[in-house]
Amino acid sequence: MSHRVFFTVSMCMALLASVPAGAQEIPCSEGPCLRPSRPGTHFIAEVNGGGSFAGGVGPAVGGVLGVGGKLRGFPLRFYLITEFAYASNAQEGTLHSRAVGFREERSFRDIAAGLRIYVPFGRLRLFVDAMGGGSHTQAFLERDGLSPLSASDWSGMGLVGGGLQLRLIHHLSIGVRCKAVFSGDDLDDLRDMERIDDPVRTSATMGLTWHF
Repeated sequence: MSHRVFFTVSMCMALLASVPAGAQEIPCSEGPCLRPSRPGTHFIAEVNGGGSFAGGVGPAVGGVLGVGGKLRGFPLRFYLITEFAYASNAQEGTLHSRAVGFREERSFRDIAAGLRIYVPFGRLRLFVDAMGGGSHTQAFLERDGLSPLSASDWSGMGLVGGGLQLRLIHHLSIGVRCKAVFSGDDLDDLRDMERIDDPVRTSATMGLTWHF
């Protein structure tokens, strides 16, 4: 082995010993032996859209902002997040109690904050959300032969959700998300009396998430 090759290898080994964990090894020939790994990201901005399901089917859109990151020596990522979302749905049918037709429409404007936890598997990441906040609901109920009813007010809400994201590049992910929202409005008692189905509001969306 020539003195030049021996000197180059020795220098590379010395650099390897001095670089902190997380550095990425690259070829040593005629260049630097190591390249530092990319810095971690601590902020997320997400947009999503899909369908809302609550007796009927309608659109669902929203956005998420968050801040957080990885704890040293622990694989999970924790983010404090805020969500702004809109959803609506409509359904129609026949009232069991009086055998007359009905139609109802509802729209929801949600503001919530809470925690998101990421579980990484390479470029894939599972995540779960737990949040609470407020929902402004506008509800309209029409029954054949009776005066229509409406309600519009804020109420408390909670949601749980989860999904899967694929990190396409360092700063961008694509993913799917499902969530269940627990809230109410002033027509809930009437729906119960008329035996109108009122399942938990759920949604399924696809979205893009920016990491920076």
